[in-house]
Amino acid sequence: MKKFATSTLLALAVATGTLAITSPAMARSNQFESTLQMPATSVRINVTLGEDLAFRADNLSTKIRDRHNSRSRNNGFANNGYFGQKDLDKLTKRLKSRMETRLAKDGITVSDDAATVLNLVITDARPNRPTFNQMSRSVSLSMRSFGVGGAKFEGTLVSPSGEQGEVSYGWYETDIRDAQFGGTWSDAHRAIDRFARKTAKSLR
Repeated sequence: MKKFATSTLLALAVATGTLAITSPAMARSNQFESTLQMPATSVRINVTLGEDLAFRADNLSTKIRDRHNSRSRNNGFANNGYFGQKDLDKLTKRLKSRMETRLAKDGITVSDDAATVLNLVITDARPNRPTFNQMSRSVSLSMRSFGVGGAKFEGTLVSPSGEQGEVSYGWYETDIRDAQFGGTWSDAHRAIDRFARKTAKSLR
């Protein structure tokens, strides 16, 4: 029955042109890995976009495997590009905010003036629904379009004395049935929240 319900949902989505699934998003979650050491002083959080993700703000991915789901080069949702800088900036702000909150809850002082820096990079992010920039480029897209999403991260903790460990994590939803109820970046937000929680926990 479960398989029948999933197949029916997929068929309806494809028939109405609302479904877009990318193969990386269907991959398994990346295991959380951390060699971070408990900082002896306060920490500053610095969040940036990975080079490839930053490029995809206004371009399609240079990786052919990311562009298998649509014949149209204007369809950034299916081809994992044209996200729009504003949307990606919101993701970096969310990760910074969530990480600061989680570290503070675990007793780690966070300060914008700290000499020890936790440098975090969002290396990949996939939306559940088309971004405004993607819809502006392709008339075939609308907020009815949906797919599975997620995000991937890596980071290093650096103090004045040198590097104090690394951290990495990635999570992508694999069940398309939940995607139709979420917002544009629901799965990416979930990945950010999990990453922040796991990172803070690893520093206890």
